Amino acid sequence: MTTGTNTTIFADLLDNSAVATFVINPEHRVMYWNRPCEILTGLKASAVIGTDNHWRPFYESKRPCLADIVLSGRYDNLPGLYTRFRKSVLIPDGLHAEGWYQELGDQRRYIIFDAAPIRNSSGELVGVIETLQDITDKKSAEEEKEALILKLQHIIAETSAISGFVSICSSCKDIREENKWIPVEKYIMDRTEAKFTHSICPGCARKLYPELNLFPESA
Repeated sequence: MTTGTNTTIFADLLDNSAVATFVINPEHRVMYWNRPCEILTGLKASAVIGTDNHWRPFYESKRPCLADIVLSGRYDNLPGLYTRFRKSVLIPDGLHAEGWYQELGDQRRYIIFDAAPIRNSSGELVGVIETLQDITDKKSAEEEKEALILKLQHIIAETSAISGFVSICSSCKDIREENKWIPVEKYIMDRTEAKFTHSICPGCARKLYPELNLFPESA
């Protein structure tokens, strides 16, 4: 199979892939920019192929993308470029990164990037392929869940705010706070999410209203 045939097959695979993908050559210029990549980024292939402008959909000024890092081997630049990144668990010399992008294709999106080297039969580096996955819905749901957990933790912390010694009247059960006596119900409601309703227990009913025989001992 000739090199030209291989190139055509490779291009067809990228064009028919459902995953947004682009490829850069050793000079950091774009060789392929498939249709899903056009849709996701809003940047047409005709505007980027042959250039080093693959950074434009993601950043306000020129800086390396993940594919450029794989190509240059400057892994020490990663902490200054991405907040979340790691080496690929499947591909030697591959990289993974992810993060929020506020205006990618006119939308706020959370993107996962994976970049891996392309080598010829002699082992020479002839390019880097990078894929982009939009997981905005999943990430938004995760962040909403985390926010709910934090809110619940805050509520639990507030309901646990009563601690230490509390001065309470042994007769009426009012609580002393800064030389004032307040009902126990108010004391608890001011410090927790609890609400009170009032009733009367059988023991107290028998003591207060013995003539009514509301709760016989056998009950």
